[in-house]
Amino acid sequence: MRTFGERLSYLRHRKELSQEEFSKVLRIGKSTLGMYETNKREPAHEMTAQIADYFEVSVDWLVTGKEFKHAPMSATQEELVIKDLVTRYNIDLTRPRAREKLEKIIQLVFEELPPQSHPE
Repeated sequence: MRTFGERLSYLRHRKELSQEEFSKVLRIGKSTLGMYETNKREPAHEMTAQIADYFEVSVDWLVTGKEFKHAPMSATQEELVIKDLVTRYNIDLTRPRAREKLEKIIQLVFEELPPQSHPE
Protein backbone atom coordinates (compact mmCIF):
# COMPACT_ATOMS: atom_id res chain seq x y z
CA MET A 1 0.00 0.00 0.00
CA ARG A 2 1.91 2.94 -1.27
CA THR A 3 -0.72 5.67 -1.26
CA PHE A 4 -3.17 7.30 1.09
CA GLY A 5 -6.03 6.04 -1.08
CA GLU A 6 -4.81 2.44 -0.96
CA ARG A 7 -4.49 2.58 2.82
CA LEU A 8 -7.95 4.15 3.20
CA SER A 9 -9.52 1.52 0.95
CA TYR A 10 -7.70 -1.23 2.88
CA LEU A 11 -9.00 0.02 6.23
CA ARG A 12 -12.54 0.39 4.92
CA HIS A 13 -12.54 -3.15 3.51
CA ARG A 14 -11.14 -4.52 6.79
CA LYS A 15 -14.21 -3.15 8.56
CA GLU A 16 -16.40 -4.55 5.78
CA LEU A 17 -17.85 -1.12 5.01
CA SER A 18 -19.10 -0.08 1.60
CA GLN A 19 -18.13 3.34 0.27
CA GLU A 20 -21.72 4.41 0.82
CA GLU A 21 -21.73 3.26 4.46
CA PHE A 22 -18.40 4.88 5.27
CA SER A 23 -19.22 8.11 3.48
CA LYS A 24 -22.29 8.41 5.74
CA VAL A 25 -20.07 7.92 8.80
CA LEU A 26 -17.84 10.75 7.58
CA ARG A 27 -20.79 12.85 6.42
CA ILE A 28 -19.33 13.29 2.95
CA GLY A 29 -20.48 12.27 -0.49
CA LYS A 30 -19.75 8.77 -1.76
CA SER A 31 -17.99 10.30 -4.79
CA THR A 32 -15.73 12.33 -2.47
CA LEU A 33 -14.71 9.15 -0.64
CA GLY A 34 -14.14 7.48 -4.00
CA MET A 35 -11.83 10.32 -5.03
CA TYR A 36 -9.90 9.95 -1.75
CA GLU A 37 -9.46 6.23 -2.40
CA THR A 38 -8.30 6.79 -6.00
CA ASN A 39 -5.97 9.63 -4.99
CA LYS A 40 -7.83 12.12 -7.16
CA ARG A 41 -8.50 14.32 -4.17
CA GLU A 42 -6.91 14.77 -0.72
CA PRO A 43 -8.98 15.30 2.41
CA ALA A 44 -8.51 18.32 4.64
CA HIS A 45 -6.33 17.77 7.71
CA GLU A 46 -9.38 17.57 9.97
CA MET A 47 -10.93 14.85 7.78
CA THR A 48 -7.66 12.89 7.72
CA ALA A 49 -7.59 13.03 11.51
CA GLN A 50 -11.23 11.91 11.70
CA ILE A 51 -10.51 8.94 9.40
CA ALA A 52 -7.40 7.96 11.38
CA ASP A 53 -9.33 8.18 14.64
CA TYR A 54 -12.22 6.07 13.28
CA PHE A 55 -9.87 3.28 12.21
CA GLU A 56 -7.61 3.68 15.26
CA VAL A 57 -4.46 4.29 13.24
CA SER A 58 -2.06 7.20 13.37
CA VAL A 59 -2.37 10.07 10.94
CA ASP A 60 1.31 9.38 10.11
CA TRP A 61 0.52 5.84 8.99
CA LEU A 62 -2.56 6.89 7.06
CA VAL A 63 -0.63 9.59 5.19
CA THR A 64 2.83 7.99 4.85
CA GLY A 65 2.39 4.28 5.54
CA LYS A 66 4.72 4.40 8.55
CA GLU A 67 3.97 3.83 12.26
CA PHE A 68 0.69 2.30 13.38
CA LYS A 69 -1.03 3.90 16.39
CA HIS A 70 -2.24 0.43 17.37
CA ALA A 71 -0.24 -2.17 15.51
CA PRO A 72 -2.86 -4.56 14.13
CA MET A 73 -0.32 -7.35 13.75
CA SER A 74 0.26 -7.39 17.51
CA ALA A 75 -3.40 -8.06 18.25
CA THR A 76 -4.25 -11.69 18.79
CA GLN A 77 -6.87 -13.43 16.72
CA GLU A 78 -9.09 -13.52 19.79
CA GLU A 79 -8.78 -9.77 20.37
CA LEU A 80 -9.66 -9.00 16.77
CA VAL A 81 -12.71 -11.27 16.86
CA ILE A 82 -13.92 -9.82 20.16
CA LYS A 83 -13.52 -6.24 18.96
CA ASP A 84 -15.36 -7.06 15.74
CA LEU A 85 -18.25 -8.73 17.59
CA VAL A 86 -18.61 -5.91 20.09
CA THR A 87 -18.72 -3.39 17.26
CA ARG A 88 -20.88 -5.42 14.87
CA TYR A 89 -23.53 -6.32 17.44
CA ASN A 90 -23.30 -3.11 19.45
CA ILE A 91 -22.59 -4.98 22.68
CA ASP A 92 -22.60 -2.76 25.75
CA LEU A 93 -19.73 -4.09 27.84
CA THR A 94 -20.68 -1.82 30.73
CA ARG A 95 -23.62 -4.15 31.38
CA PRO A 96 -22.25 -6.99 33.56
CA ARG A 97 -24.69 -9.59 32.19
CA ALA A 98 -23.79 -8.78 28.57
CA ARG A 99 -20.10 -9.03 29.40
CA GLU A 100 -20.61 -12.39 31.18
CA LYS A 101 -22.50 -13.85 28.22
CA LEU A 102 -19.89 -12.66 25.75
CA GLU A 103 -17.07 -14.15 27.85
CA LYS A 104 -18.85 -17.54 27.96
CA ILE A 105 -19.41 -17.53 24.20
CA ILE A 106 -15.78 -16.62 23.55
CA GLN A 107 -14.54 -19.36 25.85
CA LEU A 108 -16.66 -21.92 24.01
CA VAL A 109 -15.51 -20.77 20.58
CA PHE A 110 -11.81 -20.62 21.34
CA GLU A 111 -11.77 -23.88 23.30
CA GLU A 112 -12.84 -25.64 20.09
CA LEU A 113 -10.12 -24.07 17.91
CA PRO A 114 -6.84 -25.94 17.49
CA PRO A 115 -3.85 -24.16 19.02
CA GLN A 116 -2.01 -21.90 16.57
CA SER A 117 1.65 -21.18 16.47
CA HIS A 118 2.44 -17.48 16.62
CA PRO A 119 5.66 -16.54 14.80
CA GLU A 120 7.63 -13.97 16.73
